[in-house]
Amino acid sequence: MLRRSLKEILEFKEDITFDSPYRHYVIDGLFSDEVLNQISDSNYLLNAKGNVSEFNNEYEGKIAISHLDHESGEVFSVLNYLNSNEFVIFLRKLTGIPDLYGDPQFNGGGIHLIPRGGKLGIHIDFSRAIFDNTKFRRVNCLLYLNKDWKKDWEGALELWDNKPSEGGICIKKIYPIFNRLVIFGTSKNSWHGHPTLLNCPEEVLRKSLATYYYSFEHGDDLDEHSTVY
Repeated sequence: MLRRSLKEILEFKEDITFDSPYRHYVIDGLFSDEVLNQISDSNYLLNAKGNVSEFNNEYEGKIAISHLDHESGEVFSVLNYLNSNEFVIFLRKLTGIPDLYGDPQFNGGGIHLIPRGGKLGIHIDFSRAIFDNTKFRRVNCLLYLNKDWKKDWEGALELWDNKPSEGGICIKKIYPIFNRLVIFGTSKNSWHGHPTLLNCPEEVLRKSLATYYYSFEHGDDLDEHSTVY
């Protein structure tokens, strides 16, 4: 399934580690293109078996499919790998959080599809596991599936140094290109999103897979809260 060695990535993790505005990791080409080619079609993803939610409000415009299982085919295989012992152990070593756990239900995660005109406002994430509020949310993984994505379509993941209403500014943009994995910690300062309305063609969706990881040990966000915009 993988094209690159996780062991080698850990040996040279300084090459994929960035500290501004907060620590994050960008890994390109981790998965086999052949594997991701099978799941990058918009219609395939739209027909995945799971809980479908549509959001269209002032903060976000997207389609989310969570609680996927083996009936979803190869996309579940990729999500299941991101939740596997092998990959979670890799995340523990990469982030230094020794007791990370995945979420086999992909609560809030799974498949995210953003249509033309959609967006995701700058926010910090909910702080506890939906399925167990004794676990703190600590790490996000976002795997992008967009071939030939153009910058003028917008949709870059923006990392901000503070809440926009409190004077925050965008410090970094990460474009959602095919086979790019972005990993970052969830904290009280991990403001992120893609707030500009997508300008892609009508037939194009911004496609990503999202998996979230939890720990009994808290980070710097001790409050219990939902997503904060």
